[in-house]
Amino acid sequence: MDAALRLCPHAGVGDLALNTFADEAGVPNGTVDNDFRSREQVLEAVGLELAVQLSEQTLTVSEAVDSGAERLSIAVRTFMNKARTDPDWTRALITVVRYAEGMRSALATYLRADLQAGRRQGDFHYAHEEMAMSMAISATLGAMSLLVEDGEVEHADRIAAEMVLQALGVSPEKAGRIAGLPLPGEGVSRGWRSVGG
Repeated sequence: MDAALRLCPHAGVGDLALNTFADEAGVPNGTVDNDFRSREQVLEAVGLELAVQLSEQTLTVSEAVDSGAERLSIAVRTFMNKARTDPDWTRALITVVRYAEGMRSALATYLRADLQAGRRQGDFHYAHEEMAMSMAISATLGAMSLLVEDGEVEHADRIAAEMVLQALGVSPEKAGRIAGLPLPGEGVSRGWRSVGG
């Protein structure tokens, strides 16, 4: 897994073979063959690991937040900040997301509850839940890619969160307020309560 994480950001996925992973890991080819039958299985495992690591971190920091819209904002901003501080991790995530159906499922598991809560709370208005999940994930990954490839964008995490919230039906004013809240663990005042209006 560590070898695959090192290789994915720097190699075209089409160029990676199982023996490439084995060489990078310093193990015999048969070791990789015992665990994975194809390159796509390795990429899916990497994708799941990347997504689950950050999703669990996000879930931990936002567990005291009741608002689905606020939790989604925290998730988008956390992924964006990870893109800013760890471009190799982000490139690996973006490289494998197209190939890893399981990774999209893992992200959807974390996102679905926030979307449903935001809809019950009257913040989100969308016609199709699966489409809403796909849109939120795709928009966040696209914003992460822009940040990694084009360099620093001031307040990129807040801009991305605000735009995703608006796409899900949150009013521009409220989306701006939610996206501008300090992240849990950031700043002096916690203030993580449901945003009214």
